[in-house]
Amino acid sequence: FCVIYLNTQNKVIDMETIQEGIVNQAVVYPRKVLEKALKRKASAVILVHNHPSGHVKPSDADIRLTRMIQETAKILDILVHDHIIIGENSVFSFREEGMI
Repeated sequence: FCVIYLNTQNKVIDMETIQEGIVNQAVVYPRKVLEKALKRKASAVILVHNHPSGHVKPSDADIRLTRMIQETAKILDILVHDHIIIGENSVFSFREEGMI
């Protein structure tokens, strides 16, 4: 699970792997994501993770995590521009699907 940190001009400040998971899950703590964003003075983030199965449809846990990070980030004036899931031959964008 990676986070791309952006400044106010949407330029990349940094990119970091927050958590490496096992085959079917990675435990990601919204607090950790946002602490690191604040430390970098990021004004926006893009969340990125892969599905080793190759299927890019977000799980219920993916959706809950995205909403939790987005709602908490909003309080801190940090935008979540997108959450991208990478599969074997395809990509899912929460923004493109109207989920952000």
